[in-house]
Amino acid sequence: MLKPFLTAALITLLPLSGAVAAEKGQDHSHGEAEKGKHGGIVQDVAGVEAELVVTPGTVAVYLSNHGTAVLSPDGAMGSVLLTQGATRVGTIALKPAGDRLEGKGEVPAGADIVLSLRTRDGKTGQAKYELGGHAH
Repeated sequence: MLKPFLTAALITLLPLSGAVAAEKGQDHSHGEAEKGKHGGIVQDVAGVEAELVVTPGTVAVYLSNHGTAVLSPDGAMGSVLLTQGATRVGTIALKPAGDRLEGKGEVPAGADIVLSLRTRDGKTGQAKYELGGHAH
């Protein structure tokens, strides 16, 4: 009876473990986050730069080769987990749309985003984008 409970708990917490690992590798200085050419937040994910841009009703991720070249989103895929504190408040699937990965959905005010990305060459990674404006 304990084994199914532990399995369910592990499945529930597994996506967040990658976010914590990605977060540990990030600089948490209290200055401004790096801004991309589309006005979004840039982080290294799965060996590429991923610029997250949130607009009403849409989440977009632009990929580049560390600022030197724009990467086509063809063959890539991703999703965003929306969180408020430790509470999950939704997910949005991302698919290629023109020069970016894009998903439709609202990001609640104060929410943070955990991006899970698989590049077209099969590399995977996660990163947390803190949008909620909270201090740490």
